[in-house]
Amino acid sequence: MNFQVLIIFALTAISYVLSKVPAGRINPASWMSDSLEFIGQKTLKEITLPGTHDSGAYWLGDVWMPDAGSDWPNEAAAVGQKIGKNETWVTRNFALAQDQNLYQQLLGGIRYLDIRSGWDNTTNQWVTFHYLCGSPITELFGNISKFMEEYKNEILVLEVSHFSGFPSHQNIRDLRAMIIEYFGEFIYPVNLSFNFTINDMIESGKTVIVTMSEEDSAPIWPGDTIYNTYANSPIIRKMIKFNKDTVQQYMSSTWPNQIFKVSWTLTPNAQTILDSIKFLKPHTLIQLADLGNPFLPEFWKSLKHEHYQVGNILIIDHYEQSSIMAVIYDMNGITF
Repeated sequence: MNFQVLIIFALTAISYVLSKVPAGRINPASWMSDSLEFIGQKTLKEITLPGTHDSGAYWLGDVWMPDAGSDWPNEAAAVGQKIGKNETWVTRNFALAQDQNLYQQLLGGIRYLDIRSGWDNTTNQWVTFHYLCGSPITELFGNISKFMEEYKNEILVLEVSHFSGFPSHQNIRDLRAMIIEYFGEFIYPVNLSFNFTINDMIESGKTVIVTMSEEDSAPIWPGDTIYNTYANSPIIRKMIKFNKDTVQQYMSSTWPNQIFKVSWTLTPNAQTILDSIKFLKPHTLIQLADLGNPFLPEFWKSLKHEHYQVGNILIIDHYEQSSIMAVIYDMNGITF
């Protein structure tokens, strides 16, 4: 085992331990309501919420999502030919971003969910997807609704987006109706000034913000409510540099009508997959995430020293094997 591998192993072990160490009496499932003395009087612009990237990509089937916005199927097929696997196998390995369903993610402290929605013509229903079709959106919404009923004083931000699969206008209207059915009574009224506090949301009983691209009529928030950023690189040092530059950009701007999202994610490409086979490097997206995630605490430590805020939402892959919750508590000044 070479020195680099030992370092990576050590960092991964440290990250895993940090993620399992309880921060005082904080319960991840109720961390917001348990820490109102620290965050209750703050607005969403003044705190950072933990989130998952491609939140619904914890299970993916064999059906491809049409018009997923990438040349990936062709690239995956080319890679598959070289390694003796089909494009579906290649894609699934590098598309599964989480291994817990949404209810489990929320119990683990996640408060932002990335709900990519596509129309599956084979089953005539909305499903989540990451190149391949995943679980029905109704399953995802049911998971979220179950958590909301059990933890009424936790704040959630749901981003419903992408709309691949060539849905009709009626399909999109039906998706909007589903959102209203599941979450309507809990959705906080659209207020892009963000001058309301966490306590305001809890006291109103409206504890959820739902954004939907191509939809800007109340109570659903506009699709551009969230300003998205990501490095689009499989290289850790490039991802770290991009995010540091992104945070500096955020801190030097006002972004008055948006909440700012930072992505602690590595994005594989065809070469990443070929290298994974030839050089015994990570050959799933989750394994790739496990290499990048241990660097998050040190990244935050360096920014904290400079008094930076890491956006309003911080997302990650394979969150439960990371230290994101310990980092989030510290970002928000939560101590017990």
